[in-house]
Amino acid sequence: MSSAFIYTSKFDDFSLGESHPFKPYRGTMVFELCYRYGLLDEPWIEVLEPEPASEEDMLEYHQREYVEALKSANTGSFDFTLLEYGLGTGDNPVFKGVYDFSLLVLGATLLGAALISSGKVNTVFSPVGGLHHAGYDHAEGFCYVNDIVIAIKRLLKGGMKKIIYVDIDAHHGNGVQDAFYDSDEVLFISLHQSGDTLYPWSGFENEMGNGKGLGYTVNVPLSEYTDDDTYVRAFEAVYTPLAEAFRPDCVVAQIGLDTLKKDPLTNLRLTNNGYIRVLEEIKKSCSKILALGGGGYSVPDVVRGWTLAWAVLNGLKPYDPYQGIISGNLTPFTQGPDELHDPPYHLAENIKLDLDAYIEKKIAYIRENIFPLHGIG
Repeated sequence: MSSAFIYTSKFDDFSLGESHPFKPYRGTMVFELCYRYGLLDEPWIEVLEPEPASEEDMLEYHQREYVEALKSANTGSFDFTLLEYGLGTGDNPVFKGVYDFSLLVLGATLLGAALISSGKVNTVFSPVGGLHHAGYDHAEGFCYVNDIVIAIKRLLKGGMKKIIYVDIDAHHGNGVQDAFYDSDEVLFISLHQSGDTLYPWSGFENEMGNGKGLGYTVNVPLSEYTDDDTYVRAFEAVYTPLAEAFRPDCVVAQIGLDTLKKDPLTNLRLTNNGYIRVLEEIKKSCSKILALGGGGYSVPDVVRGWTLAWAVLNGLKPYDPYQGIISGNLTPFTQGPDELHDPPYHLAENIKLDLDAYIEKKIAYIRENIFPLHGIG
């Protein structure tokens, strides 16, 4: 095993605005918590600092006119012409360094892709990556560059013939879906709150790909109030058999944590206990994993969850060297690594029954319409 945690404190220099939900400094908080719990100490683990990508890197997917608009916004000055490219909206404000920030996000993700392609590492986590909404010619959904699409294209060029992209963010990964909708080289699997009730209002089960890509786009829309048990059941019913049939060379995973019940922007009811079970399933499915952070807007909960995710991806258990130390007021200084885990959460029985009926219909649709295309009986 060899792993790389992609991190730089330079992300802390950027802000989308004090009231904006997306906080780039989450990466530093995850790094610090992983350090505290001994999750960066193993000899096979490296912490690597990324360099910004280049304009040419961004142009591997994005429209030149859009990239030029993003560059012009780097001063932080708004111009009404930027709205044509999704820049200057409430979701995607113009801020000082917006282009520099985008290049740094892309550089971090591309470093991870290069490490995997070269065989130097088999597990990478870049917590500030995973901007799955950005389009070919516009920004949207807090995302200015689609680092995922460019990284997948690099992996394919580097010799990976089959890639699974799995997205467990609460929001549908529409930007990535659009980029590979006609491809059979990328198996796109997204579990997300239904587009009936949440941005980007897409990702329904009948969005299945086009042409040779038919059956290579798999969407599992989820009802509001979906809990751990329902989510894990849906994930294991869909992802596991598809991964076994497809046999990917690499998994690119967007592991957003806005699925948590405390998240202020979504309506799911997961805890990080269900999240961990899903991460364990992803880890089992392939020996090469590029994990990217994505969404999550209850920052302390996201930081705990991503710390646990890094532990799972590396087969580690967090430990706390300060556990049991007594502070000056004779109380424990820390309760130890168990404090990383959420308490269990249980829904009312009537809501649970409705959830079960809803998700069984979605699973049945995928089994009937997508599984046969992959030879799954």
